[in-house]
Amino acid sequence: MRYIASFCLLFTLVLPVKAQSTFEFLLPTDTRTYSIMAIDDNNGGIITLISTVTGIGGPWEYLKGYVLEISATGDTTSHQYSFHDTAFFLNRIHRLNNGGYIVTGRSAPPNTSAIGLLLMGLDDDFNLQWAKHYPYSTYNNDVWVYDVYQDGDTLIMPAGRCEFPCGSKYPMLLKTDLNGNILQEVFHDNPLLDSGQPSYLLSIDRKTIYMFAFAFIGGVTGPSYSAFNEDFEYLYTLPLIPQDHSSWRYCSTWSSDSIMLMSYISTRAEKTTYYDEDVWLARYDTGFNLLNRANFGSVDTLDYTPFGGAGIGSLHPDTIFFAGFKNAALTYPGPSKVSWIMAGQVDSQLQPRFLHYIGGDAYYEVKYMLPLSDGGVLIHAGKLNRDTQLYDAYFIKLNREGLITGNKPVHTVINRAFISPNPAKETLKVECMLKGAKAQVLSLTGTELALYGLEQGTSLIPLHDLKPGMYLLGITLPGKGIIETHKFIKL
Repeated sequence: MRYIASFCLLFTLVLPVKAQSTFEFLLPTDTRTYSIMAIDDNNGGIITLISTVTGIGGPWEYLKGYVLEISATGDTTSHQYSFHDTAFFLNRIHRLNNGGYIVTGRSAPPNTSAIGLLLMGLDDDFNLQWAKHYPYSTYNNDVWVYDVYQDGDTLIMPAGRCEFPCGSKYPMLLKTDLNGNILQEVFHDNPLLDSGQPSYLLSIDRKTIYMFAFAFIGGVTGPSYSAFNEDFEYLYTLPLIPQDHSSWRYCSTWSSDSIMLMSYISTRAEKTTYYDEDVWLARYDTGFNLLNRANFGSVDTLDYTPFGGAGIGSLHPDTIFFAGFKNAALTYPGPSKVSWIMAGQVDSQLQPRFLHYIGGDAYYEVKYMLPLSDGGVLIHAGKLNRDTQLYDAYFIKLNREGLITGNKPVHTVINRAFISPNPAKETLKVECMLKGAKAQVLSLTGTELALYGLEQGTSLIPLHDLKPGMYLLGITLPGKGIIETHKFIKL
């Protein structure tokens, strides 16, 4: 049975914007809060969805979702909706070619544990035009739209669905009209396609849907890509090169020159412990031939791509942004655990231009990133609030150099280099991706004690000539002098 629900819109506001502006915005919460993705508002800001669920840890129930606009200056406007006593969760928003938006999500009618598909149509001012709920069986445990592609007057939606008990989701491919009416739906209830954490991509000719998975799909034990045709029929599964069985959490997108960009997590060849994973980037042609790849991270740390959302993207083939987070935790982070947001940019050959480290004052878990049409990049992360044991929603928009500009104070530190360990005994490791950078060892009074050139990547600074105590390490660039300073302790 299908039914249409009503809604209530609270308010809207139009705000002035400024090109290449930046912002930092923290949304405190007293409920579990999720933002899965965002889109560009074409004025330097973003449009995202916020959804809330019950509880702190373990099982949850859906509450509600709303649209949140963050302007180029960091001002916010929310657009609230209600479906009477039906709880819901919003996960994707897509701007339609001729104006307006479509929003996808899940809905949970009262007095039932079944989860249904929710589709909503919004006008340009985020007023709801229609809402449609599509229930499945009474045992349906989850439904999730991974992406929305517009093809003329139809929408193609790669999704996943599962029934109780739901270990992971099977592919479900949908085609709808622009009013949310389902024209075609194919559910691949096939154990060989049990898709875990997949990523989907529509081919350049818009005739094939690709599903990327990290293991055990279609008889392939390692990373793979599966193909579905225009009628949503399953065609084949092939290994994704390289066949690195430690790789996982794939995210894929097309560059403007029809090159596939991908980010994922994998171990490094020279790892010294089991707990050592890096952020990896890769480029493929349309035939899935690997062109090149690069990794970013530290030895003996867990450096992860965003948790569940986009980790790489570009608006120009030679300017590719990526994001992740350094010093990730395998489980709930302990009381002293901190992490850093990794914000990077590489060229068309994945050669680094910068990699910045944001945070270190709390535990951050990056959710997604988004390159913006004004040249900046947005990164969204959860920031653990240890008083509430919940993740507050943290949004930071950086300029094309990966920095915050403007008159508003920045609450979270952005470093161009990362030093470890601290305290250090024999050597200090400096991670810096800036070309021509040098490291100045200084006393606390500013006297230069040593000067070292830095490689793009990791450099080791010898400390054996220093007496035990506290020192400064200045990172310098030609013509700019010291751009930042780090304190470290020599044991």
